[in-house]
Amino acid sequence: MYALIVSFDSLATNSIGCYGNEWIETPHLDRLAATGAIFDRSFVDSIGSQAGMAWSNGRHPLSASQDFSSNSLGHLLKSSGVQAQLIAAGSLQPWQQAADFHKVSRVQGNDGPDAKPDEIPFAQVVREGISALNESPSGGGDRLLWLHAGCPGAPPAGFDELYFEDFEERGQQIAELPDEARVRHPAVYAGSVSLLDHWLGELIASVETASSLEPLLLIVTAASGFLWQEIISPTPDAPSIQYSPPGDQLARTPMLLKVYGDARSAEIVSLRSDRFVQACDLVPTLIDWFGKAGATGSLPLEGRSLLRELIDDGPGRPFVLYGDGRFMNAVRTPEWLCVQDCSPDFPPGLSSPDRASLLSLYVKPEDVWEVNNVASQQPEIVDELMRLMAEVNQGPENPG
Repeated sequence: MYALIVSFDSLATNSIGCYGNEWIETPHLDRLAATGAIFDRSFVDSIGSQAGMAWSNGRHPLSASQDFSSNSLGHLLKSSGVQAQLIAAGSLQPWQQAADFHKVSRVQGNDGPDAKPDEIPFAQVVREGISALNESPSGGGDRLLWLHAGCPGAPPAGFDELYFEDFEERGQQIAELPDEARVRHPAVYAGSVSLLDHWLGELIASVETASSLEPLLLIVTAASGFLWQEIISPTPDAPSIQYSPPGDQLARTPMLLKVYGDARSAEIVSLRSDRFVQACDLVPTLIDWFGKAGATGSLPLEGRSLLRELIDDGPGRPFVLYGDGRFMNAVRTPEWLCVQDCSPDFPPGLSSPDRASLLSLYVKPEDVWEVNNVASQQPEIVDELMRLMAEVNQGPENPG
């Protein structure tokens, strides 16, 4: 059995065709979603410095159970005879170190107009990944290959101008913008995403060859769903859009899954799931895929297997909980997003009006950009969502 996870520091869901983008070309991601499965409600467990940490242990960072020392991904797989390799661009991040992979390879690359398309960091990761796919594992047995790259960077010359025409037709001359504004423009980011998609297509071609030899699970996801801190508006007279985490644009992430050469291949095809899933689900998914249900021992994972979420008729999570590990927590249900400001600048014992100022409530999915705070109009909803958050923070129960 083989598992391949492709992850990024950040990849905006609204830049991918299968998540609703109508102007950025992402044919390989879209084909993966069409022939496998796509989760529409995939959210991070944490943002900021803790982003991706749940990948390393299958535990919710905001849970009261914080002893992860013997529950790393590498420890669980190693004890089950599964070889785990990481190929990552750039320096290792906290979650990668905590995961305790058996083998770690680092690659470098170049972004920007002077780089070549095959020099970008993700291209280097894919090339190393293809080589690893073609290698025979020492001693045989099950294998996990994890490929990780950063955010889509400034693209090489040519790719940065692929989508200029879409905006120039509306009167915006992107080429005339200052460099700082130009590199953050959505048209430039679109070129980066299309180039990333091209290299993902190269990887998938090798995956299809490798899967003819043994069953293979492929997952594509990201540690956060947003790149820009500011988007230059497509119309000169409209204001720029400022994003305030931890709303959907940051916390919602892509999650695509496909099974090759396994009995579950026929069940998990052309599926679109609206169940809530999170980063902590990756470890249980791998344990399920490799058939190592006993690997966790007395340390129950707080995530759920994505494979089971796709074919299970039972109820899914009613909500997800995430935060930045310091000042902001959020509860997301199908109908609401409630954000709590836990900043130490606010002392305990505040009056009700003061406490209310630390809470924001938004109607979902209608309020896409979280611009209309309705917390003062829905005090009962706020109280219920805060109760759910307190249960997860103070007790052993799973989030949802």
